[in-house]
Amino acid sequence: MRVSRVLFVGTFGVLLGGVIAVSELVGATVARDLETLCNAESASGFAVGKNAARVTAWTQDHLKTGEGGRLLASLRDLPLDERAPWLQQRSRAVGISSCPMVSVYDELYRQWRSKKELQQLCSAATFPDLDRLDDAERLQAIEEWLTLHASMVDSRRLGSRLSGVDSAAAAAEEMREAANDVGLLSCDVARILTMPVIQSCGP
Repeated sequence: MRVSRVLFVGTFGVLLGGVIAVSELVGATVARDLETLCNAESASGFAVGKNAARVTAWTQDHLKTGEGGRLLASLRDLPLDERAPWLQQRSRAVGISSCPMVSVYDELYRQWRSKKELQQLCSAATFPDLDRLDDAERLQAIEEWLTLHASMVDSRRLGSRLSGVDSAAAAAEEMREAANDVGLLSCDVARILTMPVIQSCGP
């Protein structure tokens, strides 16, 4: 009798373990993996902008299906501007109404665009003859460029501030501050604004 009871308990334990394993497998759906992707930043405790590798590692550790792993790989391979709409589309397709990482990727792309735009504005190559212009002409050239090319909030805000300055030196300071705000280490155009005019040697 004792042997039979032991056998029964052992068999029941194996069956119970199998049921649990099957239950976990069934529960490990692509939808759950997409929820993991959508909440990766807040759940991991790391910010994507500063610790992208750690957020990725955390996500990989918490994905439950092979398809989830492939989704993560596909997301990482996309250009930054395509990540938010891609994740939005797939999360909505499985019934997820809120996906915080969509906003995270939108903000990362906005920051990247702002930095790229101000980097172009700060480049001496954008204004090859700026050092030969007087202060008023220099400011006018920069203002015209911003009017034609500024598409991001940071650049437009800079344009508004520059319209109120009374000297090239003040404009240079505004440009350095704007460049610093988006992570640029230098701004060549701001440096040129503080330089004396280079006189042409031509006739």
